Amino acid sequence: MMGNTYLFAAYAAAWIIHIVYLSTIVSRYSRLKREIDELKKK
Repeated sequence: MMGNTYLFAAYAAAWIIHIVYLSTIVSRYSRLKREIDELKKK
């Protein structure tokens, strides 16, 4: 039964890591898109 707890914890940690990684990629992309738009205006 203890193995299932560790397995669940590992899956939860993996999902959290992936979600944080994807959110940082999205925020960097939106910041880059904003900078490109500002450069096009100049």
